[in-house]
Amino acid sequence: MTADPQAGLTVETAGALLDEAAAACAADPNARLDMARLGLALSVLAHPEPEVRPQLSHLEEIAGKAASLAGRDPSQVLPSLMADELGYAGDTDSYEDMINADLAAVIDRRRGLPVALGILYCHAARAAGWDAAGLSFPAHFLIRVDGPGGRHILDPFHGGRAMDAGTMRSLLRHMGAGEDLTAEHHRDVADRLVLLRLQNNIKLRRLQSNDIEGGLAVLARMRRLAPDVAALVMEEAAILAEGGAILGAAKAVKSYLAAGYGAIEDRTEMERFLASIQTRLN
Repeated sequence: MTADPQAGLTVETAGALLDEAAAACAADPNARLDMARLGLALSVLAHPEPEVRPQLSHLEEIAGKAASLAGRDPSQVLPSLMADELGYAGDTDSYEDMINADLAAVIDRRRGLPVALGILYCHAARAAGWDAAGLSFPAHFLIRVDGPGGRHILDPFHGGRAMDAGTMRSLLRHMGAGEDLTAEHHRDVADRLVLLRLQNNIKLRRLQSNDIEGGLAVLARMRRLAPDVAALVMEEAAILAEGGAILGAAKAVKSYLAAGYGAIEDRTEMERFLASIQTRLN
């Protein structure tokens, strides 16, 4: 399903986009997704009666501008487009505000978390015809772009600056994540996991503020996008059980097991958890 900027996104069409992405990832966990459009779909599902036509039109604007960049150095032209021309930057003043992970708000404010900005940079890079993905770099989201000049690693939070081995090591030290670069730090992150990381920022902030209902709502959206991810089910069930909603916790686990999801070890852990909470019903 594609979203027409003039039509906007409704709760129904936003949900359908998530369902289509989940189906694509069931066939291929590393499937390329339209992360920016899905990010807006998640914004729509988070807010009643949202209006995202301007943001959808802006995605088209980004893609149109980026299409003219093919054949040029991504490490030069992407920062020029995204940071200099369009004004995107990391929010250093209110970093912990969950609005920085709401893609609709990020587009409006031109400020956001590293992962939100990274999604928009990848959107631009792919529109230019380059292969782009998030990287498995700890604590701070970076992207890599394969284009003219080879492979480029960029930091969308800091104006799209190009990262070499030295600056990546410095960032590791700054984030308290060690000093040695490994192959893992250069590994691609699947698009679906990038979107889950975006939502995880909102979920954590809601739970940290004791907004349990809000945190569970975010988990529900995450599970809709990734129904096969055991960790999400276990987290939801644990939160429900801790709050005394044993039947709800059991239902979440049973639905996962009934769908046939999960490796043997995940299913075994869930069965043990289910047995332990069901004793509280007796």
